Amino acid sequence: MQVTDIVSMVANVGFPVTLCFILIKYVLQTVGTKLDHMNDKIAALTEEIRSLEDGNDGGGTADQNGAKHR
Repeated sequence: MQVTDIVSMVANVGFPVTLCFILIKYVLQTVGTKLDHMNDKIAALTEEIRSLEDGNDGGGTADQNGAKHR
């Protein structure tokens, strides 16, 4: 966003509304980045859980909750 764009918005809708737009844009960008980071971490954790489950498939019986007992 250029300075001329900000000046134009202030002239058209006023300073408080312009400030709200700028803050909303900042918050959405920040939250979007954090959500992307969380999505990557959740995917990595899912892969790790699957690999642990695959490694523990040998022997034992499962109870009602799906937990295996040897």
